[in-house]
Amino acid sequence: MHSAHEVSDFYAQNRDYWIALGSKEAAPPTVMLNFGLWSNGVNHLYEAQQSLVHRIIASIPKDGVQGVEVGCGIGGISINVLKQLPHARMTGVDIAEGQLALAQANAKAHGVQDRFQAQQGNSMALPLQDNAFDFGLCIESSFHYDNKPSFFGEIFRTLRPGGRAVVADITCSRVEGVRFRQGNYFESAETYHGLIRDAGFELVSTEDIGPEVYGPLYHHVHAFNAGQPGNRSRISKYWSLVLNNYRELAQEGDMGYHIFVLKKPEAPAQSR
Repeated sequence: MHSAHEVSDFYAQNRDYWIALGSKEAAPPTVMLNFGLWSNGVNHLYEAQQSLVHRIIASIPKDGVQGVEVGCGIGGISINVLKQLPHARMTGVDIAEGQLALAQANAKAHGVQDRFQAQQGNSMALPLQDNAFDFGLCIESSFHYDNKPSFFGEIFRTLRPGGRAVVADITCSRVEGVRFRQGNYFESAETYHGLIRDAGFELVSTEDIGPEVYGPLYHHVHAFNAGQPGNRSRISKYWSLVLNNYRELAQEGDMGYHIFVLKKPEAPAQSR
């Protein structure tokens, strides 16, 4: 996995670009830095990110109170979950302290600071108590983790019996086809299935939304870059190349974007 410094630097360099990419006139910023779900006529990253949040919320228990987001970044997913689940509380964990400071500021700007707690920590050794959370989230972060068995083990440990987790991420069955691999540890959906079961989870559902991600997102980025002054900047060129690569891999059937819904088994009934 990248060091905290490397993670912080990467997202600091790319954050403003992605916030602008997902911003829409007269709408408050989502403060989310993810690829989104481009279904049902969605044609802008702003709506795509909201659509992804709706899909995530549909997969977690509606009566869940305590949630944790691993790899929370600047807090966008947690904040949008809190805005839609007014009874919930979220703990956001990230390795980069600079990201967490922004997450706290964003939570305050969106009026959910009293229900959001930022915690610096490593996703593969979470600084959290056992059996503490009703649900867990990890959205577009696990591909950075070089020790996924430890990550899934930590999610399992920190969830209460019966708790659910949603892991949504890029999957790839032909990693050698990925042009930009530094710091990215892609795995196939089948490998994720094995990791999930080995950690002790029940796999509730798996959905590949790749066809509703890579093509539409690439075209959105291409149009956005063309309309920006200095559109040949290093960052805009980088993302055009990355997403074109992902789009081609997806068209060849080698890359997906999977949403895995997991459940920690209920505790066995106590015998009398």
